[in-house]
Amino acid sequence: MKRKVLLGLAEALALDFEKILAEEGLKVIKAGTGQELLDLAHEERPDLIILEKKLPVLDGLSALLLLKNDADTQDIPVIVVCECREKQEEEASDAGCDAFLTRPLNRDKIKEILNKFYEVKQGDRNI
Repeated sequence: MKRKVLLGLAEALALDFEKILAEEGLKVIKAGTGQELLDLAHEERPDLIILEKKLPVLDGLSALLLLKNDADTQDIPVIVVCECREKQEEEASDAGCDAFLTRPLNRDKIKEILNKFYEVKQGDRNI
């Protein structure tokens, strides 16, 4: 079964991620708003969530807090895409994010962080 990644990103950024994730053999699910991201996290049970702070309806950090405080979704790793600002990273860390991807993004950075999370996931499943 294909591993699923839920994206809560601006459309242009989501398209870039979608190409890379598809090349890695991952199923991509896209959410247009923070509320849709929460709904899809419960419906689809993704292996990983990648989001950014600027989401309509419910911002990314509020969605992250809700995900991490919900027993059904708290164990899903969440990567936050942000600018290279200490305050943003601190806010995301406080909300419970598992890792950051800082802009500018490139294919190698994205693949490196994906490999980190999927190695951990595979290790967990083999125990």
